[in-house]
Amino acid sequence: MYYNYHPYYVNTHPYPLWVAVNNTSPSPLPKQTAMPTNNSPFPAVNTSKLKTSVKNMQAIIQQAQLLTTKIAASEQFSHDLMNAAQLSNKKEVDRLITSTGVTIQFEAKFTPTGIEVHFFEIACCGLTVNLGW
Repeated sequence: MYYNYHPYYVNTHPYPLWVAVNNTSPSPLPKQTAMPTNNSPFPAVNTSKLKTSVKNMQAIIQQAQLLTTKIAASEQFSHDLMNAAQLSNKKEVDRLITSTGVTIQFEAKFTPTGIEVHFFEIACCGLTVNLGW
């Protein structure tokens, strides 16, 4: 006599029923390719614009570094920038940022809790620096 150690139903077929009936193996899955083939709906990869964007982004990062370095190094500059922003004096905030040596286009927005400076190159890319106080 067969004793069932498990209180639930024991399946007599360890494989799905269609395998037991047909006695065939399932069809292999299609192989996926890492690179698109010639019949891809996407254009061929061209990294020249990406490389140009990266070079421009490196210049933007250097400009942002000028601002952050000045804020970290000068207590007076930090005070003046924060005071002008809290008084909503946009012209003074822009002047102070430009005085750090920033030469690219930027847009400064400020709130009572911080400042957001967006540095950008119109043709390719931008960088936003959020500083809280």
